Amino acid sequence: MESVRHTDVLIVGAGPSGLMMAAQLLRFGIQPTIIDAKSGPDRTSRAIAVHARSLELFRQMGLADALLAQGNPSYGVQLQRGRKLLGRLDFAQMDHPDTAFPFVYLVGQDKTEKVLIDRLTENACPVRWETQLISLRQDDKEAIVELKQGADVQKWVCKWVIGADGANSTVRTCIGIPFEGKKYPGQYFLADVQIRGTDSRRVHFFLSAKGFLGIFPYGPEGRYRLMGPLPATDNLPELPLQYADIKPRVDDAVGFGLSVDRCLWISRFSLHKRLAESFARQRCFLVGDAAHIHSPIGGQGMNSGMQDAANLAWKLAGVLAGKMNPRILHTYQQERMPVAKATLRDTDRAFGWIRTMPGWFKPLSDSLFAWGMRLVGQRPGWIKRLFNELAQLNIHYRKAPLAIHYATGRHIQAGDRLPFLPVFDEKTKKQTDLHRWCEKPGFMLLLLGTVSHHQLHIIGQWVRQRYPRAMHLYYLPFSPQNQAVFDAFEVKPDGTKSVLIRPDMYIGYINDALNVNLIDTYMEEVIGWVSTGNAGLRS
Repeated sequence: MESVRHTDVLIVGAGPSGLMMAAQLLRFGIQPTIIDAKSGPDRTSRAIAVHARSLELFRQMGLADALLAQGNPSYGVQLQRGRKLLGRLDFAQMDHPDTAFPFVYLVGQDKTEKVLIDRLTENACPVRWETQLISLRQDDKEAIVELKQGADVQKWVCKWVIGADGANSTVRTCIGIPFEGKKYPGQYFLADVQIRGTDSRRVHFFLSAKGFLGIFPYGPEGRYRLMGPLPATDNLPELPLQYADIKPRVDDAVGFGLSVDRCLWISRFSLHKRLAESFARQRCFLVGDAAHIHSPIGGQGMNSGMQDAANLAWKLAGVLAGKMNPRILHTYQQERMPVAKATLRDTDRAFGWIRTMPGWFKPLSDSLFAWGMRLVGQRPGWIKRLFNELAQLNIHYRKAPLAIHYATGRHIQAGDRLPFLPVFDEKTKKQTDLHRWCEKPGFMLLLLGTVSHHQLHIIGQWVRQRYPRAMHLYYLPFSPQNQAVFDAFEVKPDGTKSVLIRPDMYIGYINDALNVNLIDTYMEEVIGWVSTGNAGLRS
């Protein structure tokens, strides 16, 4: 008789999106099964930009220090045409950065994946390498899959399946979701090289008559990533690419012979922009490149995939634990599809503009670039807005169903990412920040302003009995040391505000008053919380 294996969650694909999904589920007490057809972890660097919002996720999981030991922070972008400087943006000039990570962190994708794999290993959740999904069928109750490992074919029954298996997703194909879009003309190269005698911490973009060249410092010993278009005469795509094939293009772009000691890795690739028609069907979800791919301008792809995972994981964990109604899973697509569409639109515009700029326009474009970057560079507030967009700090879910805004203040609203704000903890008498208070898995209820000791005691009992280990209470009374927090949330010294933060550090509910009945209503009717605690403490 054929043996059948069971798992709550099968994650197909052990790239950054799948690994983040597994690590997040483990954080909430769910043990997934994660597979990948490859023989083991990839040793090539591939995507190298980890943005601030992703670093905040690593920090929340206690993994930021491990990742920050692996690469280089880049504090700016420089634009040139050959030796001619068109302009630069210096992130160090930002006024009061909105994150603990005011830089673009450049590190090989293999290093990012290793940090996540180590976390899985610590939790006895190994990746099952050389394991391929060969069939999948599902109904409204379960998904039945066949997995092939060597000559062995196994049948698994899964409550949920996560397709994190990239642009050619087998999961997406099996469940019949179209992946509409287009391929950009031409081919492009990625190369990791060591350059003699350089120690730049800026990203450099060169514009030339033959296209663009990006140079990214991402490792020790003068290690850089090069990216640009291959010549149209490259008509032998089946042959391995050599650095000699791209050297004329590189030297032409920078305006001199670049002193490359050695080429560590080189690859050619095509670019696409595609979006899945749906991010979910019955028991299956798509995350990362399985759901959306676009040009690498801005380094958004890997980061978007990891944030897909962070958005979905806490909801799926709540359903599996019997704490949330399965309807909350519909909000994954409602929140992440508009983000994916906006990213595709913006990267397509930027890449299309760079790729198709007519030759006669280049002298004028140089002047416009120089003027524009000089204008932005002199205004720290503008640099901050540009950085926040690049770093994905501005992404919000204000219009999605989980955002309930009962407050008069409009600066910070329900659906926004919790702002990064330094806090003087009146209880411990130590300096910390709001994001540190979100490191425990679950919801965080933040009370700002004037709350009596008696009322605070009652609320503490209510949280412990209604939402044991699923909600954490923090109270911040007004003090001059925390004036900036009260200003940001538009709370007067004698006022009160209650802010309920979701497990992914987005604000779900915000109110100028403290009313536990309304918070209960939000949890039950909006989140779909299945309450088992004592309701007698409502007041």
